[in-house]
Amino acid sequence: MNHKLSSFIFHLSSFIFHLSFFIFHLSFFIFSAPAAAQDALWATGSAVPDGTQQLTRRADGQFRFAGPLRAGELKIMTTADYQPGTTQFLKPQLQDSYLINYGLNYVLTTDETQPGWVVSFDEETYRFLVDTSSRKVTGELALPWNELLIAGSAFEGGSDGTEWKRDNMLPFTRDHENPYVFTWTGELGDFGGVEPGRFKLEGQMTWGPRELHPFSQDEDILSASQARTGGDDTKWHVSQPGTYTITVDLFNETVKATKH
Repeated sequence: MNHKLSSFIFHLSSFIFHLSFFIFHLSFFIFSAPAAAQDALWATGSAVPDGTQQLTRRADGQFRFAGPLRAGELKIMTTADYQPGTTQFLKPQLQDSYLINYGLNYVLTTDETQPGWVVSFDEETYRFLVDTSSRKVTGELALPWNELLIAGSAFEGGSDGTEWKRDNMLPFTRDHENPYVFTWTGELGDFGGVEPGRFKLEGQMTWGPRELHPFSQDEDILSASQARTGGDDTKWHVSQPGTYTITVDLFNETVKATKH
């Protein structure tokens, strides 16, 4: 009897071990699997003044939010309205995850009772970015830049035969009512030199750390609408020479060019 009992316990323990091993690897596969592409995301919760707000999809497929938030909880979901069993929430992996962070991982859940992201205080200039490929949320309070300048070979004197001239960058003018908005008017075209007809925007009279770029190399400035802070060193291109007015909104990361 003792021998049979010992044998039963041994086989039961072996079964439990192998079952645990299987569950562990299944969990690893689930959480390591590539994230499914999202067509749209929404922010909701007590921290969102309007109750629910759709995030802006960037040209690189990531999603961004820029605007006021209140102290409270913010949840990110995959549908405009909660649909039981269908709506997925981007739940932070860690408890008490603050929206202002340098990049925190999330997991997907259909359980609406799971906690969201913590917004500690009221502020008008919250921004956060959702990277669905790495499953990370990064948040900040956006501060205005002191200056904005155009750099490159798309204006006279911006480049010589060997390099772009950082001392010849041209300054934008800050809007008197909105410190995030800058405007520049001047002649753009192909003025030779290095990378002729290209330019980017700098937040200081040197190369970085504050820079604005298009999402793709040689995007025509006349068709541009979104800008990216930092990242790859891509440049806008001027396809039609002439007098331009360029307006940049740093908070919303938008750019608009008008040819006169």
